Formats: sequence, C-alpha cells, structure tokens
Amino acid sequence: MSASNTGAGAVSAPSGLSISTASGTGSSTVKIVKPTNNALHQAYTFYLKVSAAGGSYAWFGPYTLNVGCFAGSLTLTANAQFVSTLNKNVGFPVSSAYTFYNPSSSRAWCT
Repeated sequence: MSASNTGAGAVSAPSGLSISTASGTGSSTVKIVKPTNNALHQAYTFYLKVSAAGGSYAWFGPYTLNVGCFAGSLTLTANAQFVSTLNKNVGFPVSSAYTFYNPSSSRAWCT
C-alpha cells in the first residue's frame, strides 16, 4: 500500500488508482477514487483515513473497487436450453444438431 493524498480524509490505495478531491456539502470534501487504466480488469483494495481537528484519526475499510470482468467478479451460468449430447445415426442430417445458447451472467455489462 502506498499513502496518497495525505491530510483529512486521506486515501491509502495501491498503484493503479488515482485519487482526487471535490467539494462536498457545506465545508466537507469528497474523495474520488478511479482506476488509472479502465482496460485493466481487476480489483483494487483501498482504505480511507479520516482526520479530526486536533490530530486524531481513524482508518476505514478495506473497500474494494472492481473494474471490468475478471475471475471472481462475475459468475457465468450455462443456459438450461443447451444440449451437450445428442444421438445421431449415420446418414442423419447434421444441420441444427447443436444450437449454442449464450450463458447468463451475474453482471449484464460483462457479457
């Protein structure tokens, strides 16, 4: 872990994440954590350090940011209509012997 963006509400994040600060409600600030490369399909774990006036602080987390589709982030389930075995005799037509159905995904945007 590397400490980045020190101060009140500092975020400790692995390399590959960018951290920015935006204005929140009233005098509060908001931390925005984004991957530096959206094409890398992986999980990032980070922590949030919140500081109070007077110097006390507390760490919150871990938080996980899943980017894209990768093993462990999505589940594919075979379509119930898929037939994996089919008995055919010699000379029978082979057209339409197998129809391939797409599996279902636990995340619509990962298909």
